[in-house]
Amino acid sequence: MVSGFTRLALGGLFCAVLGLSAAADTLKPPVVELPAESPGELSAELVTVRKAEIDLVGRMVRAPESSHRIAIVLHDTLGSYDDPLVRTLQNTFAKRGISSVAINLSLNQTRRIAPLDCGVEHAHRHEDALDEIRLWLDWLTAQGWGPAILSGVGRGGAQIAWYLAKEYESRVAAAILLGPNGLTPAQADADYRARYEAGLAALLTRLAKLPPDAVVPDTPFLNCGAVAATKASIVSYYGVQPMRDTPTALADIKTPTLALTPGLTRDAPNSTTVERLEALKNPLVIVRTIEDADAQFSFKAGDEMAEAIDAYLRSMFPTP
Repeated sequence: MVSGFTRLALGGLFCAVLGLSAAADTLKPPVVELPAESPGELSAELVTVRKAEIDLVGRMVRAPESSHRIAIVLHDTLGSYDDPLVRTLQNTFAKRGISSVAINLSLNQTRRIAPLDCGVEHAHRHEDALDEIRLWLDWLTAQGWGPAILSGVGRGGAQIAWYLAKEYESRVAAAILLGPNGLTPAQADADYRARYEAGLAALLTRLAKLPPDAVVPDTPFLNCGAVAATKASIVSYYGVQPMRDTPTALADIKTPTLALTPGLTRDAPNSTTVERLEALKNPLVIVRTIEDADAQFSFKAGDEMAEAIDAYLRSMFPTP
């Protein structure tokens, strides 16, 4: 069991920084805030884990009288631990007495505490998340936490699904995925074409003879429009890789998983993600569609989402 975490005043400037390396530098963000509408008697702090020359950053919210159980919460594309759905998830876990750490993927930046600026030179990969999830699990295990719940939003949910599909992870008790991404290669090409008026085949063909670290300027990329990105980064997000597709990754997963899907995206162009998730035959995967929810589970759909997560947590981890 972990003890000795430092309680922070919401307006405080001090944050406790923990890492795998004792030599890690101290982070000095202006404020470490609890998620909005958090239950009382919570503490928040920033924690770090070392990845080569990069410090990974997370916001830990410790629930009062919590057990050793912990949740890792992962943001959507280029996001951060301050994303609204990430905050909602941390609050939902806290109300169940479950502490959580909302992690920021590095996206090849050290000490990243805010959404990634599209203007940077992009040298990150979708699958970088798999190693970073493992590093956070290593750190939490070393601190006495676990088994963990992995929870992710959008692309973060897809990255968790791929991580768990690689092999059985005994340190993970369950997964909760909110609107996880899912596109077949043909649908990904159609989606890219609809957004940027060009197909993926032409892009990938143009990159074929370049070295992986070559920087390609003016490339339509993710949600950013035209950016500078390395070939390795572009291929990671747009090359053919079945495991980026959540329904494919969940088909044979061995970890109990709740996937919540937004019903209002059912008719989105080029996407059959909701239907393919609902068609899964894996008995460990529960799929529930929140019919009135958009991709952000806004308004009343957010309450229904939180209720569905709470019911799942009660079924998985009954209170004595």
